[in-house]
Amino acid sequence: MDSIYNYEFVKEKIESELKELDKSTDKKVKAVGKYVADKLIQFAKNETFGRAIQESESKLIDCCIHVVKGVTNHISDIEVYRKAAQFYFPKSDVEFSMNIVVSDEKRKKKSQKINISLDDLF
Repeated sequence: MDSIYNYEFVKEKIESELKELDKSTDKKVKAVGKYVADKLIQFAKNETFGRAIQESESKLIDCCIHVVKGVTNHISDIEVYRKAAQFYFPKSDVEFSMNIVVSDEKRKKKSQKINISLDDLF
């Protein structure tokens, strides 16, 4: 029988594991830890994703180690979030969209909106 999904439990689990991650000596893991934790909490608002975290025996540090595996000097935000999602759903992907509102003080109501997919930038 499936367990009942509890978003607050998942959120507290991740926040608690983030405190433990701060004790990690790996600089790369520590560098992405807060960002991965925040994004996982956001992803967990989706019950399917949250349930995967809730039922996983893996911890936040395991996810962060997966994220930084093979990284040398840098990694993009998008790739961090993509690898974090793929830790729980290996065939998943992360898509981003950016809205740029172009306006000045005189034309706030008539501002122009530019929609850019961040995936198009890579």
